[in-house]
Amino acid sequence: MKLALTVKTLNGDSTDVTARFADFVAFERTWNRSIAKLETEMRLTDLAWLAWHASKRGNPAIAQFDPEWLNTIEEVSVVEDGDTPLAESQPTG
Repeated sequence: MKLALTVKTLNGDSTDVTARFADFVAFERTWNRSIAKLETEMRLTDLAWLAWHASKRGNPAIAQFDPEWLNTIEEVSVVEDGDTPLAESQPTG
């Protein structure tokens, strides 16, 4: 289970991050909402928070989500690569 996201900042930088299982569990704990509803009830806050959490997982020095990090963001978008965003990896072998 993963979700590829692109984060564009106000200063023009663009970063690709991938929300993974740990980020989804943290989302459910933080927002008290099932990740299963994410595809049908996607909110901008959901995308932003997942992008922030995935970024922070890779770099603990990232600023707090709101308002510090949010105030630096122009856009968060889902990377479309032909797979459904929350698709599980296909087994190999």
